Amino acid sequence: MTINARLTSLQRQHSELEDEIRARQVDLSEDTLDIWTLKRKKLALQEQIEALRQQA
Repeated sequence: MTINARLTSLQRQHSELEDEIRARQVDLSEDTLDIWTLKRKKLALQEQIEALRQQA
């Protein structure tokens, strides 16, 4: 997979996680630990995106 393709894939995943986090935050019955876990995954994706951008 090329760097650009990987970058696009990571950005898509990041966006999907952002949407899921927003949806879960609206639902007051949602477990905050689950939301926190999703935010950590989103942060990890952002770090991967930044690392790839520096390589490109």
